[in-house]
Amino acid sequence: MKYRACRKCADSVGVVNVVGNILMILIKGYMGVVGQSRGLIADAVHSCADLLATLVMIIGLKLSDREEDADYPYGYGKIEYIVSIIIYLFLMVIAIFIIYEGIVSIVQGRKVIICWSAAWGAIIAIVINELMFRQSVCAGKQINSPSMVAKAWESRSDVYASIAVLIGIIGAKLGFHFMDPLAAAVVGVIIIKICIEYIRESSLNLLDKAPEEEILVNAKKALGTVDTVRGVKNIFARELGQYMEFETELYVSAETSVSQCETIKKNVKQAIASSIDRKTIVKVRLFAFSDS
Repeated sequence: MKYRACRKCADSVGVVNVVGNILMILIKGYMGVVGQSRGLIADAVHSCADLLATLVMIIGLKLSDREEDADYPYGYGKIEYIVSIIIYLFLMVIAIFIIYEGIVSIVQGRKVIICWSAAWGAIIAIVINELMFRQSVCAGKQINSPSMVAKAWESRSDVYASIAVLIGIIGAKLGFHFMDPLAAAVVGVIIIKICIEYIRESSLNLLDKAPEEEILVNAKKALGTVDTVRGVKNIFARELGQYMEFETELYVSAETSVSQCETIKKNVKQAIASSIDRKTIVKVRLFAFSDS
C-alpha cells in the first residue's frame, strides 16, 4: 500500500457507493419520469442492482478479513473471489437484459418522445459513477481486494450505460429513435466482456493459480539477503484475497540450533514481506544441509 491514507479511503468505499447509488436511484428515477425516458428509468433500476452488489461487496470484505479459526485454519480470504464472481454473474444477467431490450426495441421500431431534463439526469449519473469508479478501483488495487475492483468496474459499466442513455436521448430528440436501443445493446456487450474476463480471473485464483513470475523472482532475491539461508528448495505463492500467501522450503546448516531456526524464520518472513507491496502470509519450513 503506497500511502497510509489508502486504508481510510478503502474503508470508506462501501459507504460512498451506498450513498452514491441511492442518489443515482433518486436522480435517474425522478429525471426519467419527468423527462419521459424509459432508458433512464431502466438505468435507475440498474442502480438498484448496483446497491445490492455494493452490500454484497461489504459483506464479502467483512467476512474475508476474519481471523482463521479451527474450522477454517487457512482463513476466509477466498470469500472475496466468490463474492466477486457473484457480482459479475449478477451484472451479466443485467447486461443480457439490456441487450434483449435493445434488440426488441429496434425490431419493433419504438418511437421515444423525451424531454431534455432526462439528459441532465444522465449527465449527473455519468459524473457520479465515474468518481465512484476511480475511488473504488484505486482503493481495491491498493488493498488487493477482488470484490472491490469488481464493484469498481460495475460503476464503470454504469458510466457506459448512462452514456448510452444520453446518446439515445440526443438521438431521439433528433428523430433517430433507433440510437437509444442500439447504444444500449453495444453497452451490454461491453459489460459481458468485462464480466467474462474477471470471472475467469477470480475462478483461477480459487484454484490457487500461481501469481506472476516477477513476484516469485523478487521473493527469491529477498531470500538471498538472509545470510543464514544456505539454499532454496521450493517456494510457492498464491492469491488469498487481500493477502499473498507464500510457502517456502529452505536449507540451513545442520549445526543450526532451534533458537537460530526461529530467528531465521522471522528474518525470512520480513524479507519476503519487504519484497512485495501487499499484506503477506509466509510459511517457512527448514531442512538441514550438511556441510560435509
